[in-house]
Amino acid sequence: QKARVAATPINFEMRSLKYRNIIMLPYDFTPSSQDIICGKGKDCYDHIGNKLFRHIVSFHIDEFIAAKDNKSRKSKIVSNILFKLQRHLGRNNGFVSRDRKSGNWCQLCTADAKEKIGYELRRAVANRKKKAEKTKMLALEAQKFRQLYKMQQEIVAELKAKSDMEMEIEEDEERDEIGDPIQYIMGEENESLDINDTDILFMLGI
Repeated sequence: QKARVAATPINFEMRSLKYRNIIMLPYDFTPSSQDIICGKGKDCYDHIGNKLFRHIVSFHIDEFIAAKDNKSRKSKIVSNILFKLQRHLGRNNGFVSRDRKSGNWCQLCTADAKEKIGYELRRAVANRKKKAEKTKMLALEAQKFRQLYKMQQEIVAELKAKSDMEMEIEEDEERDEIGDPIQYIMGEENESLDINDTDILFMLGI
């Protein structure tokens, strides 16, 4: 890692820089894995130092939520995170930013570093709440789907039972129309053999 220059606050009139009381770094400075780059975009987000920063912050989210509106507790949490970062990254706080116009790198002062930590904590809390709301919404949707599926199954079962009952009724009606099959057949035979007395006398030649 390139050595940083002496802590010299930059002129407040430099409006191109986002942070005040920053410390200019050498012109040949290049952020290393021990630096946290302040900025937007994939390059900043995927930088190793930024990943370490988010990892350390993640261990303090519950504590930060529990602090609620207690500013003193929240300030203590921020200071604790900064202490851990300094222990991992060295004596400097590690937050660096690049001037858009000149392209030069600068280091944030402690106050601005704490402000950056506080912002990341609030962002992490908001993301957790958003994920919790999404999970809750998905759970409700899944519950509605299960209820709808159960209702559909009940309707199908009811329609099937009704169809089976109607078929049984139709079969009973058909049986009532035909009657007893044996008696029906015998009745047809008896009907075909039905002869009167005149026919018997004729057959006997009387």
